[in-house]
Amino acid sequence: MNHSGHCFLIVLYNQKLSTSPAYQSLKPQLLTGDNLIVYDNSPVSMLDVKAENFVYFHDVTNTGLATAYNFAVQKCRETGHQWLTIFDQDTRIPTGFHHDVTEAITSSNAITVLVPQITLEDGTSLSPFWIEDALFVHYPAKDQKTLAAINSGMTLNLATFSTDEELFDDRYPLDFLDYVFFKRLQAENKRVSQLPITLIQSLSLSDFRTMSQKRFESFQFAESRFVTEFYPQLINQYHLRVMLRLAKQLLKRVQWPKLKVMLQVVGGKTS
Repeated sequence: MNHSGHCFLIVLYNQKLSTSPAYQSLKPQLLTGDNLIVYDNSPVSMLDVKAENFVYFHDVTNTGLATAYNFAVQKCRETGHQWLTIFDQDTRIPTGFHHDVTEAITSSNAITVLVPQITLEDGTSLSPFWIEDALFVHYPAKDQKTLAAINSGMTLNLATFSTDEELFDDRYPLDFLDYVFFKRLQAENKRVSQLPITLIQSLSLSDFRTMSQKRFESFQFAESRFVTEFYPQLINQYHLRVMLRLAKQLLKRVQWPKLKVMLQVVGGKTS
């Protein structure tokens, strides 16, 4: 693979490209040799700038993030780019991010995945995190934990992955795609490196009350499937966590159909 240049992916959904915080803050940092890919999952094209010097792909079927990420990986492989950084449309990227990533990846050949610090707009830390702490009330101290991060801001060294396989699991097209990816890294003993720079992220899952029923079901059932697949021995612990979540959301007066979904998950439903 070509060590010069860098691929960047921005995934759009129902937001004009020109108004995307990721696009606004990344564009001034792009260098000659970089390759920007914009993957648009919107029903109607959100491209409102001239598509010069970047790849634009409109997927009206909206098959999810896994498809968009795998598309970008394939494009990078075709152009010989070794490094791919992924962004959500609403991630705010600080000035100097590109420079810091470049310094990190040129100083070490051992990097497989490089992840920054991510916070919400109110300063709450979002990523990186330990998967087991996010899912279980009490995780056995003797068991190894899994370091993970949200996908946005993540940089991949594509040279460390086989070229004949897709990197992202389309069984999890949206929610918990990041969890599955980092469980794979752990299973393959691949290194996750942290970058001491902070990005700001808006999060659609921050308030269950304002989420659509369809979006909430996608999240809750994906979480249940993930735990069933990777932690079957801890399913009861997970159900306890969901019951605590249900009690908290009940106090917040979350809509009954969403509470019902949580009860279904405690009963073993995964879809």
